[in-house]
Amino acid sequence: MNTYQRLFKELQKEKETSPKDANDHIMVFDGLNTFIRSFGATPAYNEDGDHIGGITGFLYSVGKTVRDFNPSRCIIAFDGRGGNAKRRKIYKGYKANRANKTKLRRFDHHDSSIENEQLSMRKQFSRLVSYLDNLPVTFLSMDGIEADDTIAYIAQMYTETCKKITIVSTDRDFYQLIDDRIQVWSPIKKKMYDTQAVIDEFGVHPSNMVLYRSFTGDKSDNIPGVTGIGPKTILKLIPEIVNARQVTLEELFTKSNELLTETKKYQKILDNRETLIKNWQLMDIKLLDISANVSSKIRGIMSEPVTGLNRAEFQRLFYEDKMWAVMKNLPDWLTRTWLSLDAYAKQTHK
Repeated sequence: MNTYQRLFKELQKEKETSPKDANDHIMVFDGLNTFIRSFGATPAYNEDGDHIGGITGFLYSVGKTVRDFNPSRCIIAFDGRGGNAKRRKIYKGYKANRANKTKLRRFDHHDSSIENEQLSMRKQFSRLVSYLDNLPVTFLSMDGIEADDTIAYIAQMYTETCKKITIVSTDRDFYQLIDDRIQVWSPIKKKMYDTQAVIDEFGVHPSNMVLYRSFTGDKSDNIPGVTGIGPKTILKLIPEIVNARQVTLEELFTKSNELLTETKKYQKILDNRETLIKNWQLMDIKLLDISANVSSKIRGIMSEPVTGLNRAEFQRLFYEDKMWAVMKNLPDWLTRTWLSLDAYAKQTHK
């Protein structure tokens, strides 16, 4: 079977199983999460010896996920400028660990200084945006808010009209959004998280993940948890968090006061009241504090026609960056990965 016959069969199969409308299955990528993983793990270099793993790793990762799940629309969200300012007002240490100058790339390279690595990262990210501009995707980066909030807003905005929303990220913050229509794909674990998957792994319903994580904290965001109360203890003290009904902090504090004589752990909950309140505020992305102006901008971008696949410009960038040794058979990759999304993009122009 030659290449064209194989492609034709693949496209026919996609057509038979594809959603019918451009908003039937929306896939939202946590852009920075994907880029950082790609940059750190992909030892790819162009003909000049420049590291290009951030670009190629990102494109391959997004492309594979698109092929595997065949969404009808693809959105890639990044943090906006000053995106974490609101949370830093709540906690000055929020994401402070990310300012540490530690190496990301997990492979040897002759130009491996931290300074050169960061320069390469900025250069590749800027160039990546040019590639994305020529793919049938929607790029979102809103000043003043983080990608997490943008993604949460989009997921909740479309939950009534979209059949399925898949968030692609390794960030557990998104588990709180999971319901009958929203799911989270972890590209590292190769696992799809729906309501039952979250319950099976953590013993917690998605609606109570914010409470659970208020205890455990989040090392990646430099949010300390409650010392002495780990996951097993949380489930013993608050067994009702396995249920769909959300347990509020006030309910928890009331319960802790009533059960003080049973175990000292309830006193520990009360002693850490301020920490739990602070962590809840930092981690809750469901109750969004987004201005009307930002909300209007997001809705405006989402309502615009989706840019179609620009093969010529994408290939021009590709050859200009001398990436042919890393991404072989580019025309085939563009067809297999983006032709279906390109067809849905054309629907938005009607």
